[in-house]
Amino acid sequence: MKKLRILMAGIAILITGVTFAQKRDVGGEISVGARFGGTLAASLKKHSNYNKSAFEIIAQFKDFDNSGSDLDGFALTALFQKLAPLSGSSKLSALIGFGPSFNFKDEFNLGISGMLGFDLRLKTLPITLQLDWMPTYYFVNISSFKATNGAVTARYVLNGRRYNKK
Repeated sequence: MKKLRILMAGIAILITGVTFAQKRDVGGEISVGARFGGTLAASLKKHSNYNKSAFEIIAQFKDFDNSGSDLDGFALTALFQKLAPLSGSSKLSALIGFGPSFNFKDEFNLGISGMLGFDLRLKTLPITLQLDWMPTYYFVNISSFKATNGAVTARYVLNGRRYNKK
């Protein structure tokens, strides 16, 4: 329980720091939304000020195979993502990312997740869409690889005024 409190305090500090980040005309979007696919999840994403990278926190409510898997329950994943623009306006980007995953059910599990996908930012609406695949390997207190976590994420941009309206 103490580990969970420390983790939640760290996430709160991170979100507070992101909220008070210096404003720029390009990039820096903070968005929140739902992730639908391999797991039902909530997503919070912060794009870097120059749209070269992003940081995403995913809170997953997991039920991988409906058969009582050891990894069902609740999980937190923190991903650093590198973005590669696929269009001149940076509306569409390919992404690759990685980061730790924490699973909480009967016991604590720690693993690493990777992410491959596409990030689409609608410049006329404060909406971002993401299509991705997030395989995860858990190695603390269990040895398990889950490759079935493909998803679509829709997010609302909280600071939409940062968009370049061109």
